[in-house]
Amino acid sequence: MAGNSYSQKSYFELSKHNFAQIFIFALLLVLGITIVFAISLPLFQKFFEGFLGGRVFNSGERIGALIDSAIMDKKTNYLYLWGVDIYINTPSEARYWFNPILSLVSSSLIIGMITSVTISSLLPLPIGYMRQKIDREIANLINKISANFLESDDIESHHEIINMIKNADMRLMYEYVDEWGITIEDIKILQRALIWQQSGLFYKIIHINDGITMYMRFYFTIKYGNAMLGFVYMGAAVLIIIVGLRGLKFVPPTQPSIVLFALGLEFTLLITYALNLIYGRQEEETDAVNVRGNMQADNIFMSSDFGSSREIEKLLRVFIKSNPKKIDKK
Repeated sequence: MAGNSYSQKSYFELSKHNFAQIFIFALLLVLGITIVFAISLPLFQKFFEGFLGGRVFNSGERIGALIDSAIMDKKTNYLYLWGVDIYINTPSEARYWFNPILSLVSSSLIIGMITSVTISSLLPLPIGYMRQKIDREIANLINKISANFLESDDIESHHEIINMIKNADMRLMYEYVDEWGITIEDIKILQRALIWQQSGLFYKIIHINDGITMYMRFYFTIKYGNAMLGFVYMGAAVLIIIVGLRGLKFVPPTQPSIVLFALGLEFTLLITYALNLIYGRQEEETDAVNVRGNMQADNIFMSSDFGSSREIEKLLRVFIKSNPKKIDKK
C-alpha cells in the first residue's frame, strides 16, 4: 500500500535516492528555470519599450557601444546581450547594455527550485525526489516514538502509532505530549503529514504545505539553518562590494546587469532564509524539547534501577486503586 510505504522501509532505505528521482528533479528544475526566462524576457522587453519609452536591440543587430557612436562594434543576442535605448527623443536619451541571463539567474533559480520541489512532492515515491524526503522524515519520527515509548519496534507498532496520531483529538494530543516527550506542534504537523501522505492527488495538491512542512521542520531547518544565515551574510557582502564598485565608477552606469545580479542574489537568499524561519521551531518550542530531553534522560537512569517507566506507572496505579482509603487518611 502506498500510504504505508514508510512503515515497510527503513529510515536508511528512504535516505537513498534512485537515479529516476534525481533525474526527474533536475529535469523539473531546468524546466522551471526555462519557463521563467521564457516569460520574463518578453516582459522585460515590453517594460523597456512601454514604460521607459525605449527601443530594444536583441536580434543579432550590430550597434555601437554608445547611442551616438559611429562604430558598430557590438553584436546583440537575445539571451545574454541586449542594447536598450531609453527615453528616445528626449534630453535623457541613453543606451544601456542588459545581460538577461546574469540579471535573472538568481530569481529564476529560486522559482525553478520551488517548482521542482512542489511537483516532486506530488509524484509517486519511486520517482518523487521530495516525496521520498517527506516520507523519510515521517518514518524517522514514527521510528523514534516506537523505539522509545513502545515495547516493540515493528510494523505493527508503527501502524498503532499512525492510527493513534491520525485519530487523535486535542485532548489525546496533549496526553501524547506528556507520554512521548514531544511538543504539541510536532504532533499536529505529524498528523497533517500522515493524512496528506495517505490521501488522493487532489488533496495533496490543495494541502501540499502539510507535506513540505514535515521535511522543512524536522530536517532542513535543523541541518541548514546556520548555513542559510551564513549565505545571507555572504550575499550581503557581495552586494556591498558591487554597489561600492558601482559608486567608484568601476562598474559603468550603462551596464547595470551585475548590480541586478547582486540584488537578485541577496533577494533569493533572504527569501530562502525567511522560509527557514517560517518553518523552523520557535525558541520556546526548542527550550521545551530540551527540557523534555533532560527529563527523559533522568527517566532512563531511573529505569535502570527500578525497571521501565511504563512498569512503574502500572504499579503505582495498582497501588492507588488498592489503597484509596489509606491515601485519603494521609
